[in-house]
Amino acid sequence: MLTKTTHRRRAAALCGAVLILATGCAQSHGHSPQQLSEMIADTVRDSAASGPLGLGVPDTLFDPARYSCSPAVDPALPGGWRSEAPRETVEDEKAVELGLSDSEGDHSGPVAATVTDPAGETATAEAEPDDAGWARLVYPNAFDGAEELATGVHTVVWSDAGTGAPITCDGFEVG
Repeated sequence: MLTKTTHRRRAAALCGAVLILATGCAQSHGHSPQQLSEMIADTVRDSAASGPLGLGVPDTLFDPARYSCSPAVDPALPGGWRSEAPRETVEDEKAVELGLSDSEGDHSGPVAATVTDPAGETATAEAEPDDAGWARLVYPNAFDGAEELATGVHTVVWSDAGTGAPITCDGFEVG
């Protein structure tokens, strides 16, 4: 049978355990909660200052049979986005041309293309739209750290170069 005394004893024991845990956790690293908050805020400020905002390249893969990426990349910027990549399997080429255009003409700044090769390695390059409104890049030539074309499916994620906001996804296959 439970009584008020039992509840008080359990409550006191529970409060004591929480106090011991809180004291132990606070003592183990030597920082107060205020210091920890300041450290976290400093880290967030530093990471925001050192690179573009955003969550990076979306975790998506190009499916050459469907000419689409899964999951789809939802554009974070308004516009009528169109992308270009080889639609046939690339066989003997040493490089491929990639392109992005905003048919509505709302976006005029630089864009970035991040290519993920079949091994999961990524390389990124930036391009400005030309007079016709197309931003064009040659992969792997224009991409720092990119090697020669590897056999398999390559995923291309286009984003705004200034903010990192994703625009669209495309890809191509090397045979």
